[in-house]
Amino acid sequence: MPKSQVRRDQFGGLLRTLRLERRLTQEELAEAAGSSVRGIREMERGRVRSPQRRTVVLLADALRLAGADRDRFVALARVERQPHDRAAVPDDRAVVPDDRVAVPGDRAKVPDDRVPVPHNRPAVVVPGELPTAVPDLAGRAEILERLSALAADVTAGRPDTASVVVLHGPPGIGKTSLAVVAGHRLSPAFAGGQLFVDLQGVSPDGPVDPAEALAGLLRSLGVPDSRVPVSLAERGGLFRTLTRDRALLVVLDNAASEAQVRPLLPAGRGCLALVTCRRPLTGLAGAVRLPLDLLTPAAGRLLLAAIVGADRIAAEPVAADQLVKLCGRLPLAVRIAGNRLASRPQWSVGWLVDLLHDQRQRLTALTAGDLGVRSAFEVSYRQLDPMTARVFRRASLIPGTDFEPALVAAVAGTAEETAAAALEELVEAGVLLTLGDRYQFHDLVRLYAQERLDAEEQQDCRTRAHDQMVAWLLRRTRQAGLMFEPVACRVDSPFDDDRAAAYWLDRESGNWLAALRDAARRGRHADVVAVTRALHWYSDANSHRHSWDEIFSLGVAAARAAGSPRDEAVLLNFLGWARYFCRDRNIDGLAALDRALELARLIGDRREEAWALTYTAAIFIRIGSGVLAVDHCRRAVGLFREIGYALGENGAASVQGGALAALGRFAEAADLHRDVLAFYGHGSGLSRTGAVVARAGAMMSLGADLAGMGQWRAAADEYAHARRLFHRCGATFSEANAIHRYGLALQALGEVDAAAEALGAALALYAALSCPWWEAQTLYALAALAGSAAGGAADARQLRERALDRCGELDAPEVRTLRATLRRELAEF
Repeated sequence: MPKSQVRRDQFGGLLRTLRLERRLTQEELAEAAGSSVRGIREMERGRVRSPQRRTVVLLADALRLAGADRDRFVALARVERQPHDRAAVPDDRAVVPDDRVAVPGDRAKVPDDRVPVPHNRPAVVVPGELPTAVPDLAGRAEILERLSALAADVTAGRPDTASVVVLHGPPGIGKTSLAVVAGHRLSPAFAGGQLFVDLQGVSPDGPVDPAEALAGLLRSLGVPDSRVPVSLAERGGLFRTLTRDRALLVVLDNAASEAQVRPLLPAGRGCLALVTCRRPLTGLAGAVRLPLDLLTPAAGRLLLAAIVGADRIAAEPVAADQLVKLCGRLPLAVRIAGNRLASRPQWSVGWLVDLLHDQRQRLTALTAGDLGVRSAFEVSYRQLDPMTARVFRRASLIPGTDFEPALVAAVAGTAEETAAAALEELVEAGVLLTLGDRYQFHDLVRLYAQERLDAEEQQDCRTRAHDQMVAWLLRRTRQAGLMFEPVACRVDSPFDDDRAAAYWLDRESGNWLAALRDAARRGRHADVVAVTRALHWYSDANSHRHSWDEIFSLGVAAARAAGSPRDEAVLLNFLGWARYFCRDRNIDGLAALDRALELARLIGDRREEAWALTYTAAIFIRIGSGVLAVDHCRRAVGLFREIGYALGENGAASVQGGALAALGRFAEAADLHRDVLAFYGHGSGLSRTGAVVARAGAMMSLGADLAGMGQWRAAADEYAHARRLFHRCGATFSEANAIHRYGLALQALGEVDAAAEALGAALALYAALSCPWWEAQTLYALAALAGSAAGGAADARQLRERALDRCGELDAPEVRTLRATLRRELAEF
């Protein structure tokens, strides 16, 4: 028997055995090897008499063969190959040199005159398909540098280098512009050419089919239409073969999904694919994902200047900044605004700013020719399923800048799980931003969502959704506030403890405060009173984090409108505290407390009478009326004791200790404060956070007493301990106050460097909380430290000038005293 006829199916049998051992289908092996399903099938049946060496090597790679197994596999195919077969066209792939275009063929269908012959095949086609790049790209230098570095690694053949980059972001962020500019910049590194495909991922007609895209790519690489395979798998296999040994850049623009992109990725190690998509395409393994951010204000101005002209923008710098802001720093919007200005030289930048200030017209105004912000959002919106579209529309009713799924569920009238899934889908679609577990609209997208809400939902539906949201926010805010009550009714509370409640109140403040204002405007007096009363103990630990003077003012007005003098007295006390303690408005604080005292006595509410006396005493200490303060506190202590309210009694006693210290009676004050500290340490009835804040406050008072007696080290220890407690429960203002006093104690001890460090830390916290009076005091203390150092006169002067500026127009005795001192000292320099 001739050798060529001995066990002619041996290679096919081995191929089938290896494929089954690796649990691969014929389709999967074909895709992995860049072959055709038909070719695999015919080889396994022994009908392919001459599998080509390249095909065999690719199959060995796909089967992950190595060593002796690989050698046997390749050798077996070589043994079976017949001399007369070498010039023929194989069933699965044409034989061409490595630098030629390979075209699949079926000898039964290809005329003899089309059989490719290596020596007369055309040269490799080098495509250059990148569109014209925009000349005015701005704000993307960092990403361009990173892409250049990636391209250098790819073309250098460095191992473990990603060959796929996904540029993703919302509509109008400039993904295509960036990809094209990057493509032109990187093209010299890719001698094999540059391919560009618009995959139309958000087209109303649907995305481009991968098979159709592959046909175009093959044609770009020189494959004639008659040789383009029919199936997706065969086209993909040929594309991978053609790109395996080429340095090729492929830009896949406007992708819809991972499934659309995968078949279009080139196979060569020297190839790089840039994919743009609104979604991050998280299913693409090994890809580098580069999210595109909004333009910085400076980059927005540069883009405007490039379009309109630098002189025109420089002539109206403030208006230019406003224009970039009104465009939401979205590149598409800024470009459209620039184009409108460029086409209308008679317009000033300020005129367009005025036009865009009208939110109802902003999206319409941001249209120029075939460019439009609204149309960019429209294509994404039309692809949403009905529930996701409803969530998108209804979320625009939420007043705050960001929100959580539970709030979206309330406004959309759906389950929280459904809302969460819809929000994630909106993020994937590129029309919603994510901030960890919270979500946020871009300003222009919010306007578009509001347009769709008005257009697609009746007024009664919109009103009902809004009312559901407000009711949910008010209920949740009251539940959170009650977690801080000394004796709280926590039935059915969604919060595990006061820390969880504080976390929610802090993060959701923009929404619950807006709901409170809305309820006040619409006369929901009982709701406003209930919420503002519930927030009192929370406000103690978060004194400078929210606008408590406004919040408690809303409560006072609601109580008065509801005809409830008892609630009004309570809330007037809260308001008096907020005005003096949080805003340093002592006179306004006294006015509110006088009214609270009057109402409490009128209705016989001794508890609120005692609180009004206590808060008034605290203001008297501030304005230098220590004797009056002691008298008020003694009366308050007596009233609290009569009604058996130990918490109030110790609160008033603490203020009384402060009044005694203000009169120089430090030892008496220290005794009182030690008693108060002991009370707070042994079951005061406060919530966990409230007890910590109260203990730390008593330590601060005791520290002041010790400092008054010259015991600076002991005072510093008390301040340091209080600081740690305040920090633990997030009482930032009180923490800053403790650090401030700690720094003063160190200054008195002569530890200058440590004192300066502490005061600097306190200043940073005060500035973050916008506490000008406390900033001024800290700056003045730092000026004293700088003035005592050699060569520090200039620094001391600058610090005094800053302190004088922070005094501003505040009108209180202590402020007036410091202002006069600063002016005198500055005049002496």
